[in-house]
Amino acid sequence: MEGTETKAGSRMRVGMIGMGMMGGAIARNILRHGFDLSVIGHRRREVIDSLIAEGAVEVANAAELARTCDVVMICVTGTRQVREILWGANSVLEGAHAGLVVVDSSTSDPELADEAVAALAEKGARFLDAPVNRTPKEAEQGRLNVLVGGDAATLETVRPIMATYSETVHHLGAPGAGYKAKLIHNFVAQANTTVLAEAMCTAAKVGLDLNEFVALCRLSGAHSKSFDRVVPYILTGDDSGQRFAMRNAVKDMWSYTQLASTAEVSGIVAEAVRQTYVIATNLGYGDSYVPRLFDVLGQINGTTVRAAQPDADHGQAAA
Repeated sequence: MEGTETKAGSRMRVGMIGMGMMGGAIARNILRHGFDLSVIGHRRREVIDSLIAEGAVEVANAAELARTCDVVMICVTGTRQVREILWGANSVLEGAHAGLVVVDSSTSDPELADEAVAALAEKGARFLDAPVNRTPKEAEQGRLNVLVGGDAATLETVRPIMATYSETVHHLGAPGAGYKAKLIHNFVAQANTTVLAEAMCTAAKVGLDLNEFVALCRLSGAHSKSFDRVVPYILTGDDSGQRFAMRNAVKDMWSYTQLASTAEVSGIVAEAVRQTYVIATNLGYGDSYVPRLFDVLGQINGTTVRAAQPDADHGQAAA
Protein backbone atom coordinates (compact mmCIF):
# COMPACT_ATOMS: atom_id res chain seq x y z
CA MET A 1 0.00 0.00 0.00
CA GLU A 2 1.02 3.63 -0.43
CA GLY A 3 2.98 4.87 2.58
CA THR A 4 4.29 1.48 3.68
CA GLU A 5 7.80 1.88 2.24
CA THR A 6 10.97 3.46 3.63
CA LYS A 7 13.06 5.91 1.64
CA ALA A 8 15.25 2.97 0.63
CA GLY A 9 12.22 1.35 -0.99
CA SER A 10 11.76 -1.55 1.44
CA ARG A 11 8.54 -2.13 3.37
CA MET A 12 8.41 -0.22 6.63
CA ARG A 13 8.91 -2.55 9.59
CA VAL A 14 6.76 -1.74 12.62
CA GLY A 15 7.15 -3.16 16.12
CA MET A 16 4.34 -3.12 18.69
CA ILE A 17 4.69 -3.29 22.47
CA GLY A 18 1.47 -3.56 24.50
CA MET A 19 -1.36 -5.89 23.56
CA GLY A 20 -4.18 -4.67 25.75
CA MET A 21 -7.56 -3.68 24.35
CA MET A 22 -6.18 -0.58 22.62
CA GLY A 23 -2.73 -1.87 21.68
CA GLY A 24 -4.02 -5.13 20.24
CA ALA A 25 -6.50 -3.27 18.04
CA ILE A 26 -3.86 -0.78 16.89
CA ALA A 27 -1.51 -3.64 15.99
CA ARG A 28 -4.21 -5.45 14.04
CA ASN A 29 -4.98 -2.37 11.96
CA ILE A 30 -1.30 -1.73 11.24
CA LEU A 31 -0.84 -5.31 10.06
CA ARG A 32 -3.98 -5.36 7.92
CA HIS A 33 -2.89 -2.21 6.09
CA GLY A 34 0.21 -3.85 4.68
CA PHE A 35 2.98 -3.06 7.17
CA ASP A 36 5.42 -5.70 8.34
CA LEU A 37 4.63 -6.14 12.04
CA SER A 38 6.73 -7.58 14.87
CA VAL A 39 5.39 -8.11 18.38
CA ILE A 40 6.69 -9.31 21.74
CA GLY A 41 4.93 -11.68 24.13
CA HIS A 42 2.01 -10.62 26.31
CA ARG A 43 -0.14 -12.27 28.97
CA ARG A 44 -3.07 -12.09 26.52
CA ARG A 45 -1.58 -14.86 24.40
CA GLU A 46 -4.66 -15.10 22.20
CA VAL A 47 -3.96 -11.62 20.80
CA ILE A 48 -0.36 -12.49 19.94
CA ASP A 49 -1.39 -15.80 18.37
CA SER A 50 -4.08 -14.18 16.23
CA LEU A 51 -1.62 -11.57 14.95
CA ILE A 52 0.96 -14.25 14.14
CA ALA A 53 -1.73 -16.15 12.23
CA GLU A 54 -2.23 -13.02 10.13
CA GLY A 55 1.47 -12.63 9.40
CA ALA A 56 3.07 -10.87 12.37
CA VAL A 57 6.44 -12.04 13.67
CA GLU A 58 7.10 -12.59 17.38
CA VAL A 59 10.47 -11.50 18.82
CA ALA A 60 11.99 -12.09 22.24
CA ASN A 61 12.18 -8.62 23.77
CA ALA A 62 12.07 -4.85 23.24
CA ALA A 63 15.77 -4.62 22.34
CA GLU A 64 15.36 -7.09 19.49
CA LEU A 65 12.18 -5.36 18.38
CA ALA A 66 13.94 -1.99 18.16
CA ARG A 67 16.98 -3.52 16.45
CA THR A 68 14.89 -5.05 13.65
CA CYS A 69 12.24 -2.34 13.11
CA ASP A 70 11.97 1.13 11.59
CA VAL A 71 9.22 2.24 14.00
CA VAL A 72 8.41 1.00 17.50
CA MET A 73 4.90 1.65 18.82
CA ILE A 74 4.24 1.50 22.58
CA CYS A 75 0.75 1.27 24.10
CA VAL A 76 0.86 0.35 27.79
CA THR A 77 -0.66 1.58 31.06
CA GLY A 78 1.53 4.59 31.78
CA THR A 79 4.83 6.17 32.75
CA ARG A 80 6.28 3.36 34.88
CA GLN A 81 5.74 0.76 32.17
CA VAL A 82 7.10 3.03 29.41
CA ARG A 83 10.25 3.74 31.44
CA GLU A 84 10.84 0.01 31.84
CA ILE A 85 10.40 -0.53 28.10
CA LEU A 86 12.78 2.30 27.19
CA TRP A 87 15.44 1.95 29.90
CA GLY A 88 14.98 -1.45 31.59
CA ALA A 89 16.53 -4.83 30.83
CA ASN A 90 16.55 -5.72 27.11
CA SER A 91 15.16 -2.26 26.46
CA VAL A 92 14.30 -0.31 23.34
CA LEU A 93 17.34 1.89 23.94
CA GLU A 94 19.60 -1.17 23.83
CA GLY A 95 18.38 -1.92 20.31
CA ALA A 96 17.87 1.65 19.10
CA HIS A 97 19.63 2.62 15.87
CA ALA A 98 19.92 5.61 13.56
CA GLY A 99 16.61 6.31 11.86
CA LEU A 100 14.44 4.48 14.39
CA VAL A 101 11.25 6.28 15.45
CA VAL A 102 9.63 5.41 18.80
CA VAL A 103 5.98 6.39 19.24
CA ASP A 104 4.40 6.18 22.69
CA SER A 105 0.60 5.94 22.62
CA SER A 106 0.33 5.50 26.40
CA THR A 107 -1.06 8.09 28.82
CA SER A 108 2.24 9.11 30.39
CA ASP A 109 3.62 12.02 32.43
CA PRO A 110 4.76 14.93 30.21
CA GLU A 111 8.33 15.10 31.55
CA LEU A 112 8.96 11.65 30.09
CA ALA A 113 8.94 13.08 26.57
CA ASP A 114 12.05 15.26 26.88
CA GLU A 115 13.94 12.43 28.61
CA ALA A 116 13.03 9.99 25.84
CA VAL A 117 13.89 12.46 23.07
CA ALA A 118 17.33 13.08 24.58
CA ALA A 119 18.12 9.41 25.25
CA LEU A 120 17.07 8.24 21.80
CA ALA A 121 18.87 11.12 20.05
CA GLU A 122 22.16 9.70 21.36
CA LYS A 123 21.46 6.65 19.18
CA GLY A 124 20.32 8.71 16.19
CA ALA A 125 16.69 7.77 16.90
CA ARG A 126 13.61 9.94 17.36
CA PHE A 127 10.59 10.00 19.68
CA LEU A 128 6.96 11.16 19.54
CA ASP A 129 4.44 11.18 22.36
CA ALA A 130 1.17 10.26 20.67
CA PRO A 131 -1.54 9.04 23.07
CA VAL A 132 -4.97 8.25 21.66
CA ASN A 133 -8.56 9.19 22.43
CA ARG A 134 -11.77 7.15 22.10
CA THR A 135 -12.58 3.60 23.16
CA PRO A 136 -11.54 0.03 22.22
CA LYS A 137 -14.53 -0.08 19.87
CA GLU A 138 -13.16 2.80 17.78
CA ALA A 139 -9.68 1.28 18.05
CA GLU A 140 -10.95 -1.89 16.36
CA GLN A 141 -12.58 0.26 13.67
CA GLY A 142 -9.39 2.28 13.06
CA ARG A 143 -11.14 5.47 14.23
CA LEU A 144 -9.00 6.75 17.11
CA ASN A 145 -7.87 10.35 17.58
CA VAL A 146 -4.10 10.73 17.92
CA LEU A 147 -2.67 13.56 20.06
CA VAL A 148 0.92 14.21 19.00
CA GLY A 149 3.79 16.04 20.64
CA GLY A 150 7.18 16.34 18.98
CA ASP A 151 8.96 17.13 15.73
CA ALA A 152 6.70 17.78 12.73
CA ALA A 153 9.00 16.01 10.25
CA THR A 154 9.07 12.91 12.45
CA LEU A 155 5.28 12.96 12.53
CA GLU A 156 5.19 12.92 8.73
CA THR A 157 7.44 9.86 8.73
CA VAL A 158 4.96 7.85 10.78
CA ARG A 159 1.71 9.46 9.65
CA PRO A 160 0.95 6.59 7.21
CA ILE A 161 1.13 4.18 10.16
CA MET A 162 -1.11 6.37 12.31
CA ALA A 163 -3.60 6.54 9.44
CA THR A 164 -4.22 2.81 9.79
CA TYR A 165 -5.70 3.12 13.27
CA SER A 166 -6.94 6.71 13.46
CA GLU A 167 -9.62 8.97 12.10
CA THR A 168 -7.76 12.18 12.99
CA VAL A 169 -4.20 13.15 13.92
CA HIS A 170 -3.62 16.36 15.90
CA HIS A 171 -0.11 17.85 16.19
CA LEU A 172 -0.31 19.83 19.44
CA GLY A 173 3.23 21.13 19.76
CA ALA A 174 6.67 20.29 21.15
CA PRO A 175 7.63 17.03 22.91
CA GLY A 176 5.24 16.40 25.79
CA ALA A 177 2.34 18.28 24.18
CA GLY A 178 0.52 15.05 23.28
CA TYR A 179 0.84 13.76 26.84
CA LYS A 180 -0.40 17.09 28.24
CA ALA A 181 -3.39 17.22 25.89
CA LYS A 182 -4.33 13.65 26.80
CA LEU A 183 -4.25 14.36 30.55
CA ILE A 184 -6.32 17.53 30.15
CA HIS A 185 -8.81 15.72 27.94
CA ASN A 186 -9.09 12.84 30.41
CA PHE A 187 -9.75 15.30 33.24
CA VAL A 188 -12.70 16.67 31.27
CA ALA A 189 -14.06 13.18 30.56
CA GLN A 190 -13.62 11.85 34.11
CA ALA A 191 -15.06 15.06 35.59
CA ASN A 192 -18.13 14.68 33.36
CA THR A 193 -18.62 11.12 34.59
CA THR A 194 -18.19 12.16 38.24
CA VAL A 195 -20.80 14.91 37.86
CA LEU A 196 -23.18 12.47 36.17
CA ALA A 197 -22.71 9.92 38.96
CA GLU A 198 -23.45 12.48 41.67
CA ALA A 199 -26.41 13.93 39.79
CA MET A 200 -28.00 10.56 39.01
CA CYS A 201 -27.47 9.47 42.60
CA THR A 202 -29.40 12.53 43.78
CA ALA A 203 -32.11 11.91 41.19
CA ALA A 204 -32.48 8.32 42.39
CA LYS A 205 -32.57 9.28 46.06
CA VAL A 206 -35.26 11.93 45.59
CA GLY A 207 -37.41 9.45 43.69
CA LEU A 208 -37.23 10.62 40.07
CA ASP A 209 -38.06 8.18 37.28
CA LEU A 210 -34.52 7.65 35.97
CA ASN A 211 -35.70 6.51 32.53
CA GLU A 212 -37.48 9.83 32.05
CA PHE A 213 -34.72 11.87 33.66
CA VAL A 214 -32.11 10.31 31.37
CA ALA A 215 -34.37 10.97 28.37
CA LEU A 216 -34.72 14.67 29.17
CA CYS A 217 -30.96 15.02 29.85
CA ARG A 218 -30.29 13.70 26.34
CA LEU A 219 -32.18 16.73 25.03
CA SER A 220 -30.30 19.35 27.02
CA GLY A 221 -26.94 20.72 28.10
CA ALA A 222 -26.43 17.66 30.31
CA HIS A 223 -25.79 15.56 27.21
CA SER A 224 -22.22 14.69 26.17
CA LYS A 225 -20.02 11.92 24.75
CA SER A 226 -19.34 10.84 28.31
CA PHE A 227 -23.08 10.69 28.96
CA ASP A 228 -23.58 8.33 26.01
CA ARG A 229 -20.79 6.06 27.17
CA VAL A 230 -21.64 5.70 30.85
CA VAL A 231 -25.37 6.28 31.29
CA PRO A 232 -26.42 3.02 29.55
CA TYR A 233 -25.20 1.32 32.73
CA ILE A 234 -28.08 2.94 34.63
CA LEU A 235 -30.61 1.84 32.04
CA THR A 236 -29.51 -1.70 31.16
CA GLY A 237 -26.48 -2.60 33.27
CA ASP A 238 -24.17 -2.35 30.23
CA ASP A 239 -20.80 -1.00 31.36
CA SER A 240 -18.98 -1.62 28.06
CA GLY A 241 -19.32 1.93 26.76
CA GLN A 242 -16.27 3.04 28.74
CA ARG A 243 -13.95 0.06 29.19
CA PHE A 244 -11.50 1.90 31.41
CA ALA A 245 -10.64 0.74 34.91
CA MET A 246 -11.21 3.13 37.80
CA ARG A 247 -7.69 2.62 39.15
CA ASN A 248 -6.42 3.95 35.81
CA ALA A 249 -8.66 6.98 36.27
CA VAL A 250 -6.91 7.55 39.63
CA LYS A 251 -3.52 7.40 37.87
CA ASP A 252 -4.55 9.83 35.14
CA MET A 253 -6.17 12.25 37.57
CA TRP A 254 -3.05 12.27 39.75
CA SER A 255 -0.95 13.09 36.67
CA TYR A 256 -3.37 15.83 35.66
CA THR A 257 -3.29 17.44 39.13
CA GLN A 258 0.52 17.42 38.99
CA LEU A 259 0.41 19.09 35.57
CA ALA A 260 -2.00 21.77 36.83
CA SER A 261 0.14 22.34 39.92
CA THR A 262 3.28 22.76 37.83
CA ALA A 263 1.45 25.28 35.64
CA GLU A 264 0.18 27.05 38.80
CA VAL A 265 -3.42 26.49 37.73
CA SER A 266 -6.13 25.98 40.35
CA GLY A 267 -7.23 22.36 40.65
CA ILE A 268 -10.25 22.43 42.95
CA VAL A 269 -12.56 20.41 40.70
CA ALA A 270 -9.76 18.09 39.59
CA GLU A 271 -8.89 17.13 43.16
CA ALA A 272 -12.54 16.37 43.92
CA VAL A 273 -12.69 14.14 40.84
CA ARG A 274 -9.45 12.38 41.78
CA GLN A 275 -10.66 11.74 45.33
CA THR A 276 -13.92 10.28 44.01
CA TYR A 277 -11.97 7.67 42.03
CA VAL A 278 -9.65 7.05 44.99
CA ILE A 279 -12.73 6.29 47.13
CA ALA A 280 -14.08 4.00 44.41
CA THR A 281 -10.80 2.10 44.27
CA ASN A 282 -10.57 1.82 48.06
CA LEU A 283 -14.10 0.41 48.13
CA GLY A 284 -12.99 -2.41 45.83
CA TYR A 285 -13.98 -1.01 42.42
CA GLY A 286 -10.45 -0.42 41.13
CA ASP A 287 -10.68 -3.01 38.37
CA SER A 288 -14.28 -2.10 37.48
CA TYR A 289 -15.02 0.00 34.43
CA VAL A 290 -15.78 3.69 34.94
CA PRO A 291 -19.60 3.36 34.46
CA ARG A 292 -19.70 1.48 37.76
CA LEU A 293 -19.07 4.84 39.45
CA PHE A 294 -22.88 5.02 39.67
CA ASP A 295 -22.71 2.03 42.04
CA VAL A 296 -20.01 3.72 44.12
CA LEU A 297 -22.06 6.89 44.60
CA GLY A 298 -25.12 4.79 45.35
CA GLN A 299 -23.22 2.78 47.97
CA ILE A 300 -21.88 5.90 49.67
CA ASN A 301 -25.30 7.55 49.73
CA GLY A 302 -27.55 4.59 50.52
CA THR A 303 -29.42 4.26 47.26
CA THR A 304 -29.47 2.26 44.03
CA VAL A 305 -28.74 4.25 40.89
CA ARG A 306 -30.58 2.09 38.37
CA ALA A 307 -33.59 2.79 36.18
CA ALA A 308 -36.65 0.58 36.58
CA GLN A 309 -36.72 -2.22 34.01
CA PRO A 310 -39.81 -2.99 31.90
CA ASP A 311 -41.78 -6.08 32.92
CA ALA A 312 -41.30 -8.63 30.13
CA ASP A 313 -44.90 -9.81 30.29
CA HIS A 314 -46.78 -6.57 30.67
CA GLY A 315 -44.38 -3.90 29.44
CA GLN A 316 -44.74 -2.13 32.78
CA ALA A 317 -41.95 -0.98 35.09
CA ALA A 318 -40.98 -3.76 37.45
CA ALA A 319 -41.78 -3.12 41.07
